[in-house]
Amino acid sequence: MNLVALAGRIQPQDGSLAAARSHAMSVRTRLGKTFALHSAKKIGSHARQTAIHRFSDLDFMVVFRKEEFIWGGRLVSSDTILNKLVTDLGDRYPSTYVRRDVLAASLVFGSSGQSLDVVPAMFLGFTGARPVFQIPDGQGGWLRTSPETHDRHFEIHQERSGNRLRKVSQLLKWWKHARTQPLPIRSFYIDMLLCTGGLGAPVGKTYGGCLEDFFEYLVATECRALLDPCVIAGEISPNDTYAQRETLYRAASFALVHARAASLAEKRRDFLEANRQWDLVFNGNY
Repeated sequence: MNLVALAGRIQPQDGSLAAARSHAMSVRTRLGKTFALHSAKKIGSHARQTAIHRFSDLDFMVVFRKEEFIWGGRLVSSDTILNKLVTDLGDRYPSTYVRRDVLAASLVFGSSGQSLDVVPAMFLGFTGARPVFQIPDGQGGWLRTSPETHDRHFEIHQERSGNRLRKVSQLLKWWKHARTQPLPIRSFYIDMLLCTGGLGAPVGKTYGGCLEDFFEYLVATECRALLDPCVIAGEISPNDTYAQRETLYRAASFALVHARAASLAEKRRDFLEANRQWDLVFNGNY
């Protein structure tokens, strides 16, 4: 077993992707009957092709017309919009678990445990030639975002890496989920951090070296927020609370120790020991 083989094993499956697209279109049709909608599009890990099998939920941004966000001449709370979404989708899918997530209305279809996260958005304008939207910030307010801008930013770094950056991101997401409780680190944070300061997949660096550098950055910065490299969303936080940051810091510290040990073993050509160390990094799921 090696990291290249692991990256191949965790790719999304065609059947799951097709099912997710079908659910997204069904939700789009339903919401179009209840609300004034402008458009809908896939965003997040699936849009950047950094999703992994079993664990990466489909993020689906539904752009509402402005009148749905305004009441009495004022912008309504994002909590109000999310609650309306949850109620409406719950009525449409009574046998599906529908709940409110931080930024979205989340629907869990079937027994896989994966979900479709419906993110409400309103168009604000353009940055350059790319559209900017506002979406819930998790606290009743609104957050600026531009999925097209961030996706293009990631794609540029993917090309510079010789098309290796996506697999580094997927390995880190597997690290996140390789335990009973996933580590508190956002996929968006992972992807944007990999585009910062040479942390991605520079030509000549192994996948192991890229992971080691990522863990080292988390430890050195104590998992602090990242300034949005596209200068749209302000700061991009890996998680929400101090306790979550502490949990992530401890996990990154442990992973760094064993990633370094794996690297040293590989240099000695002791591949059995290297695999043992990587298995510790991935919590027995290497």
